[in-house]
Amino acid sequence: MQRPQALAFAVLAPALLAAATLCAQTPTYHVVKRVVIGHTWADYLAMDAAHRRLYGIGDKVVNVDDDSVVDSIPGGGGGYAIAPDLNRGFIRGGLVFNLRTLAVERRLDTHGDGILYDRFTHRAFTWEGPNAWVVNMRTGRLVTKSTLGGGLESGVADGRGSLFLNVEDSGFIRRVNARTLRIETTWKIAGCGHAQGLSMDTRSRRLFMACDTDLVVVNANDGAVVARIRVPGRADQDCFDSVADLAFNPSRQDSTITVVHEDSPDRYTVVGTFPTGGATRCCAADPKTHRVYTFYFEGTTRQNMQLVMTVLAP
Repeated sequence: MQRPQALAFAVLAPALLAAATLCAQTPTYHVVKRVVIGHTWADYLAMDAAHRRLYGIGDKVVNVDDDSVVDSIPGGGGGYAIAPDLNRGFIRGGLVFNLRTLAVERRLDTHGDGILYDRFTHRAFTWEGPNAWVVNMRTGRLVTKSTLGGGLESGVADGRGSLFLNVEDSGFIRRVNARTLRIETTWKIAGCGHAQGLSMDTRSRRLFMACDTDLVVVNANDGAVVARIRVPGRADQDCFDSVADLAFNPSRQDSTITVVHEDSPDRYTVVGTFPTGGATRCCAADPKTHRVYTFYFEGTTRQNMQLVMTVLAP
């Protein structure tokens, strides 16, 4: 017969082990590197996990294995569409370049703001106001100048031929056919306010929509809201780590980033809200190292403003 103490320990041991394992796996993100880039501008960030590069820190190219600036693309900056399967990148201002050599292959007449790459159609899309430009990333040539509807901010592709685009001022999500450019439906997300950042878990088909005071999780199949996570402020660009199942919402209002774990497609746990060192508004996650890249600006005027890249690690 087991003694009562031994029996109690035998019962509790698995639970204690599980709790210890959970604590060990819960990430606490903190800034591990800060790089002053200089007097330049930045907007959306783009991670090329296959080639281990980060784009969007001004015109700089960052090696995400050691978090160092290794090169630059003259005329680059702003937003990037990265097609690692085709070894080609596209910058919203019209530059098409080689991902390995960074050589500019072609200059197109585009002037977009939001931008994304769709692996299903091998097309890049960029938009500004009522205008949208579509680029064949196999050839690096412009397919058409059309429209995806006005008022768009961020967007993602699901890899099945659909684009999901935020309508900023309305707090809507618009679903567009990536091949025909037809607007298939618009989902009104109640209480969103202004919709800016948008990222996606393509496996669970969940959209992470950066609204005024919430990170809203939306079912990409039917537009249903499955969760609302309170955040300090909306992100211009949120991001998702598809390996760790973590969503990130940077907030310039209080210089923090909120980290949310996707426990299941309809259940989410806030891991924590962590300082970023400055008024961050965009992010990109590396699914290999689980590091998160952000930036902010230091200075009080345009003349003395400096761009700073920060790297956060669990």
